[in-house]
Amino acid sequence: MEIAFLTSGHYPYDDRIFFHLGKTLTKNGHKVEITSSKSALNEVTKGISVNCFDGDNLAKGDKIKYFRERLDNFCPDLIICSEPLPILAAKQYKRKSQKKVIIIYDITEWYPLKQNMRWTKGCLKQLKLQFFNFCSSCFADGFIFGERQKSKPYRFMFPFNPFTFITYYPDLDYVPYVEPSLTGEKLKLSYTGKLSIEKGFNNFISLIAGLTERFKNLKIEIKVIGWYENNEDRIMFEKRIQSVEGNVSFAVLDRQPFESFWELINDTDIFLDLRERTFENHHSLPIKLYYYCALGRPVIYSDLKAIRREVEIEKFGFLVNPDKTDSVIQVISNYLLDKNLYQDHCRNARKLAEEKYNWQKIAPEFIRFIESF
Repeated sequence: MEIAFLTSGHYPYDDRIFFHLGKTLTKNGHKVEITSSKSALNEVTKGISVNCFDGDNLAKGDKIKYFRERLDNFCPDLIICSEPLPILAAKQYKRKSQKKVIIIYDITEWYPLKQNMRWTKGCLKQLKLQFFNFCSSCFADGFIFGERQKSKPYRFMFPFNPFTFITYYPDLDYVPYVEPSLTGEKLKLSYTGKLSIEKGFNNFISLIAGLTERFKNLKIEIKVIGWYENNEDRIMFEKRIQSVEGNVSFAVLDRQPFESFWELINDTDIFLDLRERTFENHHSLPIKLYYYCALGRPVIYSDLKAIRREVEIEKFGFLVNPDKTDSVIQVISNYLLDKNLYQDHCRNARKLAEEKYNWQKIAPEFIRFIESF
């Protein structure tokens, strides 16, 4: 089959779209094209056509037109959409096509997202966006869900549509395992992703400041890999980083390509994610958690309901209150002082990834679902 991916919210080399779903379809003999409105790339990589346009400043109608043009040229049999807006372009193409066309909605986010509501007041805008999402979903012939909690409203509204669950397990070929080397003299930590208060960067910096006060003879090396949402955040957090005193060094890098990213952080001793416990965060599985597990390191995460439901976190890490810096420091101290605990969690993490949390376990279900159409 010719299979198109349309996304208005992800870059073309997104880990799920390109490196997992797209590559698996290509390996199974399907022709794949990815169109994102977040980039102007037009190239072929690893057998996948990347045919995109820069649509961040375009009106919705113009975005739909550009998506539709790509579909008209590629002529897919099946279209996988990551957001509501591309579904409208897929529907237009399907209505004019001379062949049977299937539209799949791949749902990994709550909609509308909090960022969709940033410049709005009251509930009217949210209701409009909810209605827009519902109307777009009506055109989907089937659904792929990244997690069960997010499937509930769609399964209620569209009980007869076929669906499957394809979660965020990584392909272990992308995750280079390195034996842990934690010592009592040096601690390597990292922060990855959007640098914002909601995603926990403020809590992370507070933790590092507390660690330097608690362990004055411990050399702490920090890698910060990510991006700022706006210039105000950049100014604020750069000042916070500069204010941290003690035996600590920071290396700050921009967003990295998917494959080299994991090689860059595979020397991290303990992975931390201290995001705020908002509704979205509470009910969203962090994708990186499974990669940290595959890297074979302990994790310290905010105590989120989604993690408690889906992950055997007690075998390779701890859930904490992200605002309680002293308690997080105590967990890190336990790892530093108890080498058996640290090594056990390292081994458990990699074992879970190899036996359960990996893409090879769920890829056959994804192919079965797509080819069932």
